[in-house]
Amino acid sequence: MTELKSTISEENTLASKGYKLIKFLGEGAYAKVYLTEYSRDENKKSTLACKVIETAKAPKDFVVKFLPREIDVLIRLNHPHLIHVHSIFQRKTKYYIFMRYTENGDLLGYVLKNGCVSENQSRVWLRQLALGLQYLHELEITHRDIKSENVLLTANFNVKLSDFGFSRFCIDDDDQPILSETYCGSMSYAAPEILRGKPYLPKPTDLWSLGVVLFVMLNKSMPFDDTRMKKLYEQQMGKKYRFRSRVASVLSLECKSVVKHLLEPDPGLRYTSNQVIKSEWIAMDSRLTTLNAIEEAALNRAKEERRRLTESHKNLAKRQGDIWERTHRDSSYRILENDLKLTGSEQLTLAIRGYKIIKKINEGSYAKVYLSEYRNPKKNDRLVILACKVIDTNTAPKDFVKKFLPREIDMLIKLNHPHLVHTHSIFQRRYKYFIFLRYMENGDLLEYILQNGAVQEDQARIWTRQLSLAIQYMHELEIAHRDIKCENVLLTANKNAKLSDFGFARMCVDKKMKDVHSETFCGSLSYTAPEILHGFPYYPKPTDIWSLGIVVYVMLNRAMPFEDKHIKQLYQAQISSNWRFRSRYTDILSDNCKRLISLMLEPKYQNRIKIEQIISSEWIAMDSRLLEWTPQETLAYKKAKEERSHLQKKFESIELLKLEKETFLPEKSLVNNTLDATGSTSSWY
Repeated sequence: MTELKSTISEENTLASKGYKLIKFLGEGAYAKVYLTEYSRDENKKSTLACKVIETAKAPKDFVVKFLPREIDVLIRLNHPHLIHVHSIFQRKTKYYIFMRYTENGDLLGYVLKNGCVSENQSRVWLRQLALGLQYLHELEITHRDIKSENVLLTANFNVKLSDFGFSRFCIDDDDQPILSETYCGSMSYAAPEILRGKPYLPKPTDLWSLGVVLFVMLNKSMPFDDTRMKKLYEQQMGKKYRFRSRVASVLSLECKSVVKHLLEPDPGLRYTSNQVIKSEWIAMDSRLTTLNAIEEAALNRAKEERRRLTESHKNLAKRQGDIWERTHRDSSYRILENDLKLTGSEQLTLAIRGYKIIKKINEGSYAKVYLSEYRNPKKNDRLVILACKVIDTNTAPKDFVKKFLPREIDMLIKLNHPHLVHTHSIFQRRYKYFIFLRYMENGDLLEYILQNGAVQEDQARIWTRQLSLAIQYMHELEIAHRDIKCENVLLTANKNAKLSDFGFARMCVDKKMKDVHSETFCGSLSYTAPEILHGFPYYPKPTDIWSLGIVVYVMLNRAMPFEDKHIKQLYQAQISSNWRFRSRYTDILSDNCKRLISLMLEPKYQNRIKIEQIISSEWIAMDSRLLEWTPQETLAYKKAKEERSHLQKKFESIELLKLEKETFLPEKSLVNNTLDATGSTSSWY
């Protein structure tokens, strides 16, 4: 038994609210559960379970991110097949979550003690869990940790889904779906799209986990070998599960069909909670085909709550076909609170190098951007205005710090092109990186379009050529950008376009100069190529062309070509080329312009137009001035080709050296034969 260490003050607080912790029941990663007695008067007592979370001992990520989500979800839920929360309160560093006590423990304990669950009982329990999930998903909440240990049994042997520590909302404030990136839950119950390591739609993963729970109930074993993740993933994708022979012979075909549809590796083909509830297997017991009064009332409440949520989002977002103006979007022009906290040592380091940070002007996921001044302290040159991107590695995710940040810095050091944002300097001070860049007076392209409307075709042609030359330069160096979007196209005082933000950039070849596939889902959903949404490894260069096509479309239409509310519908629209120009612009755009965008938004990457073809296209040639390269453009591309040639020669030299070593290294059999011929190895026989 684990004693709860509580102060007299905490015990008095509990007692004043009618609670008394009796004994320790169990513990999870960050919480302990206690049997609790609750009474408002001496005559009426009830038994509860109390989950105690001590934030002082829990990881910062859990306290800041997951705990608030769990509490936010718990206070919203009210369904007969979800664990009922009695009350929640906080005392100093401890959270006390009082819940209904379930007398018969969890489902895993029940199965281990009693063996396989009969098909009839499994049907009842699966329906109850599916109704709980249907309610959650209607509220746009996903559980993300469904497993047998989180299915609790009441005194009457009804099931209740519990533990919402990994739960989260599935949509944002604009009613847009949010992809999950967190690997959460137990590996044995994790869907293949989670194991793949890319952002995923969370609702279908709940149904996969429910399928594993059903299999465990019926079979008293896991469907897949989970000793190694790679093997587990391969078995999942190959549907390599089977029932024990004694179980398979007695299960109905309808039951096996539900298991099959829940353990479907393609999330788009997997059963939803509604399909489970309406399945032929559930209908085999006619009592289960209708909702009882409590179940029906809970679902109606969820639908009403969802309707109100949608209405509130509609009032906030003014779509009307245009690019929506987000009231909370950071503006390149708006002055934000200057919250950069620099130590005296950091301030001194900046001053010695001639830099002074003025005010915050923008921020992204892992970095904040500040307006800065620079004057060379040795030469007393004129004052230069810069932008300083500050990355605090203490607050950024480990994956970003170890993988993406080093890549970005490596790219910034390598790149030098008139249509890429120029890096002034980079230095590190303790856990902060300071990246000083050229300041772009006219903000980003999205801001420009929102303020000025659709871009004239002649101007769009100039900017498309500039961006294409920048991409050509990068691709010649075997670098893909992988996050091209309007927000990453910056405009100078002279209104020239420069591509920025290389946080997702990466090399396209390995040390042997062989093509490397990308597997990371990166960039913004609206600009993402169909081969990325397809979820398999992809060639990164063609995805840059697709994203550029979206940028050009947005410039000319002040709208996105595809609706991106749902990934599945977005993907279908992309591969069927289901897009068109807005009626007010289609008649004024040239055929050459329309043709080029169609070629850039070609769903098959093998047939998509190449960057060189864009630069030499008929649309670009409509302005003869754009066929001539400036000296800076010519020099940059020449240097890229030389660097590419240098890499190729370096690889060929290494390969030649290896070949020479192999040529002059005598084979063992030849050595043996020589020794045999001289008779000096008689002892070998």
